[in-house]
Amino acid sequence: PMRLLHSLSDFLWLILYRIIGYRKKVVRQNLQNAFPEKSKKELLKIEKEYYHNLCDWIVETIKLFTISADELKTRMKFTDEEIWKKLFSQNRQIIMAAGHYNNFEWGAQRLGLQNDFKIVGLFTPLSNKYFNEFILKNRSRFGLQMIAAKDTAAFFNQSFDKLFAVGFVADQSPGKKSKVYWTTFLNQETAVFTGIERYALQINAQVVFVYPQKIKRGFYELKCEMICDEPSLVHPFAITESQTRFLEKLINEHPERWMWSHKRWKLKRESV
Repeated sequence: PMRLLHSLSDFLWLILYRIIGYRKKVVRQNLQNAFPEKSKKELLKIEKEYYHNLCDWIVETIKLFTISADELKTRMKFTDEEIWKKLFSQNRQIIMAAGHYNNFEWGAQRLGLQNDFKIVGLFTPLSNKYFNEFILKNRSRFGLQMIAAKDTAAFFNQSFDKLFAVGFVADQSPGKKSKVYWTTFLNQETAVFTGIERYALQINAQVVFVYPQKIKRGFYELKCEMICDEPSLVHPFAITESQTRFLEKLINEHPERWMWSHKRWKLKRESV
């Protein structure tokens, strides 16, 4: 039951934060760089709240292995159905941008329960073949189709016979050989993947930002924000810039809900 899992989360917080100090240096450095205007007291408050949110995310992800479709619908409300209906009434594909914000795993699974369109998620395969198959099977429980990141180009080059919405995690740290756009994100020079924009132009897809907003512990609303309706009509990198600015806005409003232990700024311009 979620009540028990959240009690476990409170205990896990003591282990990860107080005893182990899991990636605490990374978290503190990221917070200091992102919010140079905040005091040490303010940063410490965000840090503690972030670890609580992280532990909730861990136990809630565990719950995905057994959660029923009905309970997931109750805990992750699909609040913007009218927006989705309007999007799909245009008979065009959709590309979804998402970030490591709140319980994004629940959000992806909840989308899979919508039967009027196909939901596709990109993933990076794990090195352990058996664990990778186990995770894929779990993520596909409610209809989510998983595509390996290396097969993204092949996926978009095919002929489509039905409507789909494909999700990209927009705040990953790119590798040196990635096609990136450089911008300022959370007060730091940041490389951003350009795949969302490139593929949106290729197939004339609508681009939306999808994110779960926490209502209370264990309960969310899955929100949707339009980023671009006509990719061919906007300036180069406007889509990439817009998705970055929207995620930045979410983080500034609730900084504890983003994945600060993620090494987002590994790629430096001088190393490319």
